[in-house]
Amino acid sequence: MQVLKRGSRIGPYIILETVPGGVGGMATVYKARLGKKGPIVALKVAHKGMGDFLKDEGAFLKAQQLNHPNIIKILPTPLLDGSREYIVKDANTGSWYFAMEYLEGGDLDRWMQARKRLSMGEAFNITMQIGQALDVAHQAGILHLDVKPSNILFRADPRNNGHTGVVLTDFGIARPEGRIASGQTLTVEYASPEQARRAQGEPLVIGKAADIYSLAVIFYEMLSGRLPFQAKNDTALLHHIVYETPDWNIEAPNGLIAVLERALAKDPEERFGSAREFVLELRKQIPTEMLQIVPQPVNVALAMRRKLSPFFILLLGMAVGLGIGTSFGYYWGAGNSQTQLPTPSPTVYNSIGEATPTLPSHISIEIEIAVTPTSTAIVSEVENTREPTSTPAPTATPRPTQVPLTPTPEPPSDSP
Repeated sequence: MQVLKRGSRIGPYIILETVPGGVGGMATVYKARLGKKGPIVALKVAHKGMGDFLKDEGAFLKAQQLNHPNIIKILPTPLLDGSREYIVKDANTGSWYFAMEYLEGGDLDRWMQARKRLSMGEAFNITMQIGQALDVAHQAGILHLDVKPSNILFRADPRNNGHTGVVLTDFGIARPEGRIASGQTLTVEYASPEQARRAQGEPLVIGKAADIYSLAVIFYEMLSGRLPFQAKNDTALLHHIVYETPDWNIEAPNGLIAVLERALAKDPEERFGSAREFVLELRKQIPTEMLQIVPQPVNVALAMRRKLSPFFILLLGMAVGLGIGTSFGYYWGAGNSQTQLPTPSPTVYNSIGEATPTLPSHISIEIEIAVTPTSTAIVSEVENTREPTSTPAPTATPRPTQVPLTPTPEPPSDSP
């Protein structure tokens, strides 16, 4: 595996640096520039022999038109003959690559290493947005199969923007539902029981419930600062995932624990039918006061809040509240008019002209903005009365490993 140096060229792009955490098993992601003065992009370059995986990923993102704010956007590459292609083979190196939008906020993996635990409001907001991304992919018939913190990106520094603009990336092993290729890799820590059993040799069919399970693991980790299952080696960890019960000694309302128990059920049929359903049930169990997200200052001027005018503080509070409220509103549909779904839901237009789907008849959304010196924004969901009709720099700590989806001969053991 060769990592390209600064100044190297891949097609029309000039490599600037490797994206932190961007070196993966099948490809490396670089920060690159189109020519000398063009836009900055994230360039994903396949390792030798991994071009087919990269072509599959690019083809899925392009063909399925998963054009949504919470899903990474693939960009066309301009070629010398004037044409534009999405997945390209470099003539000089023979490497396959494609360009994506470059997001400056880093990934959730590094953010959790720095923070250890997130607040309930932060954890829910991130889960809500990734749940929306999964809903869009699942409705298009696509399984992600590798939902984990390092594949969740922020459009901007999460210390500053209230965790809006959360994006799901790396569809490298994504497949149409019902078609799982052999020889794929698996991130053990976030794998569902059925994925773990398949890794042990059982020919199981994997469905969207596997992605929902992985999202629930991430929510659990954000709240508790640890994974629901831990072991000294991958073989023992797979055994725990398949047979053991998670440690429910976490600080959360009892109703929320019940939601997580269902989302982490061993049998995929016992889990929620969609990511949307999972997130809605989470929201019902979280007290409104626990959803507060206080934006952190990013410079000296913002740090000196006491010297700011009340009018500026009001604008800041409204901006944060609007961002969170709009994200929650996206959950009932496409999020923008370009997203193509098999069965689009009815839409209405909000006060800023964005298309948002109509809600189920028994649900409404209420946004409250509490303008205080810390500019706290609160989002709450309320039920109608009628019945329903249907930070310091991250430390170098061990992170998830990937194993091939092949039978594992070693017996389950907690010994190294």
